[in-house]
Amino acid sequence: MFSRTVLVAVCLFLLTVHGLLSFEDVDAFEVDPTSVTHGQYTLVAIHPHDPDAFTEGLLFHDGILYESTGLDGKSFVREHSTNQFGVHVKEFRFPADVFGEGIAILDDKIYALTYKSKVGFVLDRKTFALLDTFHFETTTGEGWGMTTDGHSLIVSDGSAAILFLDPSDMHVVRTINVTRADGSNVRNVNELEYVQGDLLANVWFTNTILRIDAATGRVIETLNLDHLPTLEGHVGAMHGRWKADAVMNGIAYNPANQHVYVTGKLWDSMFELDLNAPRHHIRRHSY
Repeated sequence: MFSRTVLVAVCLFLLTVHGLLSFEDVDAFEVDPTSVTHGQYTLVAIHPHDPDAFTEGLLFHDGILYESTGLDGKSFVREHSTNQFGVHVKEFRFPADVFGEGIAILDDKIYALTYKSKVGFVLDRKTFALLDTFHFETTTGEGWGMTTDGHSLIVSDGSAAILFLDPSDMHVVRTINVTRADGSNVRNVNELEYVQGDLLANVWFTNTILRIDAATGRVIETLNLDHLPTLEGHVGAMHGRWKADAVMNGIAYNPANQHVYVTGKLWDSMFELDLNAPRHHIRRHSY
């Protein structure tokens, strides 16, 4: 049995892991097998993650990792220690009857979505004090993922729609639909992360991350991470009583090192990835 150190060493020795999509899985979960590119990445490190955290939102801000979770009675927003991932130094607990969802930080405030309550929470980023609540509407009536481009709050709702909300009053500024190359919609868009004009998105019940043009909604790249949950000993929940719920969710981009961190609901590990692979090595696909 490989140790965690050996597994990481092997992955680093191999340098680059190619995303090879299974067309059967793609069809089942509505990810486009003919999008422009299939992404390439390097597994940099494996970090600890709370196996009791039903991860809904994940982000970096000023070098600090923040996380939000779901489940009634178990929903929270946490600030992780800068010295050790998996150890939190601050926590805000949602009311017991509220299912937490994605988070975003804008103007030193943490905005936190909820699943079906149509009510969000605004926290002071430094103290985690509750500053305000807000009402929001989406195409499904649900809140899923959230991020920001520095101006709008960008929200997914489990459909193909991504809504840009004005943080001053939460009205919808504009909406894009996530679409395949043939123009058809990709449903079940979940956690979001805004990175340099693009959106990275989880798709519920897949191990695929989409890179989406934030202006048009068009999928411009797919990244298959099927092998990550199979690394022995790293995703125990995938094989236990919560197997059906322990899906990949949570994408955080760290501008300091330009790495992307991904995890899942009830996963005991978080994976640090370098997506800056040379473009000429990426497999291209016709429309």
